[in-house]
Amino acid sequence: MENTREIIISSAFSFYTKPVMENVSLSMIASKAGITKPAIYRHFKNKQELDEVMVERVFCDIYSVLSKIEHGKGENFLGFIEDIMILLLTHKEYFFYLISTQVDFALDKVLFRFKKMGLSFFDHIFATDGSVTNMENYKRAIYLGGNIMFFAVLRNRVTEKQNVFDSYSDVVSYASKISSFFKNGLGQETETLSVSRMATLDEICCDNMKSVKPIDKVFVSISDIIKEKGFKGITVESVAHGIGLAKSSIYDRYENKTQMIGSLIQKEFEGLYQVIEKNISHAKSNAERGYVLMETALLYYMNKPEVLTVCQWFQVHSVNEIIHDKKYEQQIFSRYFENIELYDNFPDLGLPVEDKRVITSWFMMIPVVLFMHTRNQKISPEVVQAMLKDILIMMEKGVGNRK
Repeated sequence: MENTREIIISSAFSFYTKPVMENVSLSMIASKAGITKPAIYRHFKNKQELDEVMVERVFCDIYSVLSKIEHGKGENFLGFIEDIMILLLTHKEYFFYLISTQVDFALDKVLFRFKKMGLSFFDHIFATDGSVTNMENYKRAIYLGGNIMFFAVLRNRVTEKQNVFDSYSDVVSYASKISSFFKNGLGQETETLSVSRMATLDEICCDNMKSVKPIDKVFVSISDIIKEKGFKGITVESVAHGIGLAKSSIYDRYENKTQMIGSLIQKEFEGLYQVIEKNISHAKSNAERGYVLMETALLYYMNKPEVLTVCQWFQVHSVNEIIHDKKYEQQIFSRYFENIELYDNFPDLGLPVEDKRVITSWFMMIPVVLFMHTRNQKISPEVVQAMLKDILIMMEKGVGNRK
């Protein structure tokens, strides 16, 4: 039988089966646990202490899986991807708790914490101050970590949307397929883009970026608030204050906060998708289309880093929860991506969704994760673009089969 302290912790985690935008109070936790609020103070001094215990629980459980790396090398690392995926899918509250409560959540900070916890594997990635010492290992870790998050969230969304119960055997099967996918990639014979051809595509992408409109100052204000206070800190009042306008000026443009954010995201993504459409018309093969898609998105975020801050939330929140027009996602996909041919056959991952949607979303996710983390590390644009080229090879050939 669980003791009261564990019941409180479990009850607190129970609110995070999906991303949470509002504050989870001690009163809410007490009600869920079936106890009074004062009873919580017998076990935790305050909400901050409870949060610290919850964060520690998440990291300790993941640490128990990652610690196996200490006893394996090379290819064996991929075997632990399966265990991590199983942990996140059977404890999805762990991931959603972190991204809902940690304003500065980022993979490199998570990995560096594991280094400080004693995992020597990460000594080959980070220095004692958290800076990157081995770009090859860092690139590989960010690629794998981003993929784990993406496919875990994707699985959760699909099962929730279709009201499908994910049994433990289903989770294990999915984790096994994902691990194999990471190792083998798309599993197709792909041509290697020449240096000169990539340079030509880079030039096209850069030239067309000049036509992109400047970012809306309201969007900049929202980005600043998210970086300082998280998504929960966004109010019409705080946004108006950030750009030096009266609150009424914002209400002249938008009905409420949700419409404001949704409209701005739609506007920015319209701009991104339009330039992708223009650039991809110059691509002549699957590899070129995949590269141009990611290169364009990467350049877009480099030119408009404020968009990235909101995109961090866009990755993990259901589009329908943020965007005002519920048909928007379908409209955008049909308009810009329906006719884009990336790869003929996507490996069977056991996802009851269209292959084209999975692969397109996957290609769109990679630049977000790459830029988000390389920006944190202050890595130069030239190095970031070189990393993207290497990541394309990992996507095509897999992490375990690179030549």
